[in-house]
Amino acid sequence: MQENFWPFLVFVIVMCGTPGPGNLASMALGQAVGFKRSIPFVSGIVVGGSIMDILVVLGLAELFLASPQAASVLKVLGMLYILYLAWKVMGMSGDVKSSRKSFRFYEGLILHPLNPKHYAMTVSAFAQFADPQAPRFMEIFIFVATFTCCAAFFHSMWCYAGESMLKLLRTPKLRYAVNTSMVVLMVGATVYALYK
Repeated sequence: MQENFWPFLVFVIVMCGTPGPGNLASMALGQAVGFKRSIPFVSGIVVGGSIMDILVVLGLAELFLASPQAASVLKVLGMLYILYLAWKVMGMSGDVKSSRKSFRFYEGLILHPLNPKHYAMTVSAFAQFADPQAPRFMEIFIFVATFTCCAAFFHSMWCYAGESMLKLLRTPKLRYAVNTSMVVLMVGATVYALYK
């Protein structure tokens, strides 16, 4: 990992920066309630992703490779959770005074554990860039720290981009149209990642 760090960093930037359930959910929430009120959810996504990165490189991925049934259950649960997030985003009015509908930390925390794309990304990155001869602790530390930093940056940027749209959208009809677009993109990206 240390010798391959720069190619690995480019891989992580591409994977973390492009649209996916985490980024699109962050953008949709930022558009619906603003960046500040999205911080607990975005923090949950980052922490959940880091935990999954650690578990996957320690062997959790073997379970899904060995058991197609477990992988299928994960896909179904992941899709149901994305549909739940989509339904909740659609119910948001964009009224910043109302905090009861904002996403919570735990809702972000379980996003990546239910996201098969995250497992595939982590497994392929570790298999491609980790050095089996290097000290394992250092390899895992560099791997998880790099993914965590990039995820925190990009999820925050996507959320901020959503808030920027919120400032431009003055009417409920425009907010509803953008909410609908975000939901369609979030669900579509998930379906594409699961079944391509």
